[in-house]
Parts: sequence; C-alpha cells; structure tokens
Amino acid sequence: MVKVEVGGKPVFDIPCIEGVNKTMKNGTRIRSTTSHSSSKVSWSTTVPRLVVTSDTDDFDEDILSHFREEGFNIWYLPYDGNKAGYNKQLTQLAEPLELGEQYAIVAYGDAAALVLEACMRPMSKLCAVVAYYPPHMPKTSADFPPSLNLTIHLAASQKFGTRHEKSYRYLGTTDGFAESDLEEYSEPDARVAWSRTIATLRKGFGMDPDVEGVVDWHNRLKWNGKEDDVEDLMKSIGKGATLNHSPTMTGGKGRKDLKRFYSEFFAERNPPDLKTKLLSRTVGSDRVVDEMLVGFTHSTRMQWILPGVPPTGKRVEIVLVTIIAIRGGKVYAENVHWDQASVLVQVGLLDPKHIPSSFETSEEGQREEVKRLPVLGVEAARMVADETKGKSNGLISEW
Repeated sequence: MVKVEVGGKPVFDIPCIEGVNKTMKNGTRIRSTTSHSSSKVSWSTTVPRLVVTSDTDDFDEDILSHFREEGFNIWYLPYDGNKAGYNKQLTQLAEPLELGEQYAIVAYGDAAALVLEACMRPMSKLCAVVAYYPPHMPKTSADFPPSLNLTIHLAASQKFGTRHEKSYRYLGTTDGFAESDLEEYSEPDARVAWSRTIATLRKGFGMDPDVEGVVDWHNRLKWNGKEDDVEDLMKSIGKGATLNHSPTMTGGKGRKDLKRFYSEFFAERNPPDLKTKLLSRTVGSDRVVDEMLVGFTHSTRMQWILPGVPPTGKRVEIVLVTIIAIRGGKVYAENVHWDQASVLVQVGLLDPKHIPSSFETSEEGQREEVKRLPVLGVEAARMVADETKGKSNGLISEW
C-alpha cells in the first residue's frame, strides 16, 4: 500500500500492483501469461474507483501513478488471453459496490476491444469507459448505452473507423502511443489523450475540481514579486513539474530547478511597476489557458524574458499566453509564449527598418522589395487588449 495525498484532500491508502512480472521483448511488452481468472476486485476506500486493464502484467507505472494523483482508487486487471475468464471478471466488477457507488474502466489494446464489446450491454454501476487503440470495434449495428460516458482513442495506423462521436484519431501515431514505457510513445499525443480521458472520467463520476482556483493561487504567488512567497509558490507545484518560457527557453524541470529559478531569477527580479491583466481564459478538464497583457519598465535584469540584457529603462507591453496543466490539485506543467520580436523592438535591440546584409531571397532581384522587418512594437499588444486600437494589415503593402 502507498499513501497518496490529493491536493488539499485527506490521505488515502491506495492498493498497488503486487507480484508484477517484467515481460519485455525487444523493448516491446508482450501479453501476460499469468492466469488471473480467480482474482477478485477489492475496493478499500470510497474515492472514485477505476479499473485499468491491458494485456500485460508489466503495465506503465507512470500512468497508474498519474491516475492515483488525480484521486482515483486503482485496481489493475491484466488480460492474459483467456477471453472467457476475462469477460467473467468484467461482469463481476460491480459486485463489491454499495448502492449508489460507481466505477469506471480505462482499457488498452486487446483489453480495450473486449471492454467495448462487454459494455455494448448496460453494465451495472459502470459510469465511464475509455478505450485506447482497440484492435477492432464491436461487430454490431447497435449503439452503446446512452448513459455511458465513453471515449475512444485510435492510432493513425488503425485504419478502421467508429460511429461513436467521442472517438479521436491521433495523426502519425501507432498503437501504444499513450504508454511511456513503449517505443511507440508520443508525448504530445499522450498529453492530449490524457486530457480527454480525465474529462470523460470526471463527467462519469460527477467530479468538478476547481482547476481555476489552483491556477489563480499559483499566479498570485508567481507574479506577486516577493522572494518570501517562493516557499508558498512551491506548494502549488507538483513533483516533476516543468516550466518553459518558450521564446527564451527559461524555466526548469523538477522542483529543485524550479525553486532555484523562481528564487534567483524571477521573484523580486521583476520591475516594481510590472502589472498583469487577464484578457481571456479557457478552462479545460486539466488545464487552463490564460491570455494576459503584461506591462513593465525594463528597469531590472529580467532573465526570464531578456536573459543577458542589462536594464534599458524602456517601456514594454506584450501579450503572454500561459498554458497551465493541473494534476492532483497542483501545477505539473506550465508553458508560456509571447512575441519576443516585439520585446526586442521595444527595448531597442531590433530595428524594424534594418535589413541584415546577409539576408537573401530565393529569387534574384527580390531582396530590394523588403523595406522593413515584419515585426511590431507595443501596438501589437494594445490591439489584442482592445481591437478598436490599431488597424489590421498595416504590414501588407498591397492592402
């Protein structure tokens, strides 16, 4: 048993997989050969119950850990090739549950196909199913029960389709793309699929975590500008979290790097007149996208946005887009984007009228057509904040 603390909630005892056999061949998992036909599910808590199932004993522990962080009580069910025995286990999953209690299933590969076949008929207390790259869909013209929350993730290599409206195909992937211990793993696609999976499970269980509250808490401490707040800021950040300011690649990975970054290069290093204003917000199942207007006088060394540049005293206004992902009630990834060319123009490091002598065009004689660089200064941010300020297409000479 391990103890898992779920963002501000009580600590629960969560059962771990025991007796796991490492079954790897040429870097690829092979099907479990251990019989589990006599194993019974045993729920030890009243937190949301989730069955994770695949055709291996050696399932990706990172995925199980992430589900636990989200507050789910996990029971892992391996499919060993015994279809009859496995289907019997599926029908018994609801037996330990009390009146009003529910469970959900997340299935991978061959197990996903069998789970989809089983849930074509209503299954008692089953509130949600997520199927990752099943090798085939149920051979029936019937629909899934309308009360079942269902999402299907298909790899691009799987050529069949599905009539189910919440099925997604991930371009350039093969089955296994969502499991980090497989060669087929694709981080961007796994991340998108995870968000959709969490949304399905939360809808099934009626869970409504306050992801906005977590982001507001984090942003308030991050932009407050006091070094004393770093300890509190770190309480909003999960284990293994990442921060990336993409134009300058500043930030870090892991709590040790992030604590140093915020302490030495962010908190109290920003100008005293720095202000942020939220322009828009989009809230998803496990992430929040903010569009913010940020203004400041470049009066201090701001290593996160202008590394290596001494103060210029120039006024800067830019639009920041932040994507903050939440897991287990804490920030686990934050990506921040802005127009760095506009920043350089505003502090005087980039002259829009200067065309580098090294610049060449693919066709001879066209270089002289370039009169200025296609970059803008403060007017770009101000037009985002208020669309009535500024005119579109000013850089298009033919307009």
